[in-house]
Amino acid sequence: MRLKMFFLFIVVLLSLLWVVCRPDSPPMASDEALGGPLIPVEKAPGQIMEAPLEDFLIQVLAAEMPAAFHPAALQAQAVAARTYIAAHLPPYGAYRHPQAAVCCDPGHCQAYASLETLQADWGDAYAENWQKIRQAVAATAGQILFYEENVAETPYHSCCGGSTEAAGACWSQALPYLQAHACPYCARSPKLAGSRVLSLEQAAQAVPCGKEDLLHMAAVSHTPGGRIGFLRIGGKNYRGTELRQIWQLPSAAFTWLIQGDHIAFLSLGYGHGVGLCQYGADGMAAAGKTYRQILDFYYPGCRLWQMDGYAQYATEDR
Repeated sequence: MRLKMFFLFIVVLLSLLWVVCRPDSPPMASDEALGGPLIPVEKAPGQIMEAPLEDFLIQVLAAEMPAAFHPAALQAQAVAARTYIAAHLPPYGAYRHPQAAVCCDPGHCQAYASLETLQADWGDAYAENWQKIRQAVAATAGQILFYEENVAETPYHSCCGGSTEAAGACWSQALPYLQAHACPYCARSPKLAGSRVLSLEQAAQAVPCGKEDLLHMAAVSHTPGGRIGFLRIGGKNYRGTELRQIWQLPSAAFTWLIQGDHIAFLSLGYGHGVGLCQYGADGMAAAGKTYRQILDFYYPGCRLWQMDGYAQYATEDR
């Protein structure tokens, strides 16, 4: 009887070891937890979860930036994403949702990837990528950006196309640390340039306007970052950011060419262009820049600050 019990114990133990150690198993919370204050998150409409900020941030970072990027770029992105969350947490700011600080909708707050999604996307590189992302979060734990006495606004985008954009040209609020400036670091990005071809009928229906109006449309103004400020179509001015959404273009830095019954849009960059350029951050990291230098470049005048509730240390010495 004792011998049978012994063998049963061995079988159970080996089964447990397989679950824990197999490469595609999700990280164990007891081993991987980074902690931080509990934050309410709207995971889906009407579905609220509570999660430690730093552990939640791992899966935000994994969704927002490729794991193949250099560590310094991932660290800079971690600080920018954490700052966004902190801006909607007491005592720094108010919730973005009635019962949650932020949500997992990238169109409203920030992206978030489930463990199942990451396992499917990363495959055999899952364990390696998870540790790399986790280390970027851990290396910057609790660090957020302040401008003067307030939490900074820290927007980011995929690729600026050679010049970032001023916040005031994209949104209603102008900020001194979110101005347009040249960015030579994303020159090798696969998203540096893009194109989209539509029929004149498709493009006109999307506005809406007449096809003849497209033949005579002209740029009225450009933004400080070189994007379309306003475009005049059929006697009406449209914002470049609005037309980007209407025609589903990669960015508002576009020009066009009409041939026959089609219009080809040629664009630079991917995203709104304000704040941190993700491919630019990776280019800076590849050139040996630290995450602090990356943050200084894209959010000039801001300073690192340690969030309340974390162990206090001099961030300038890290």
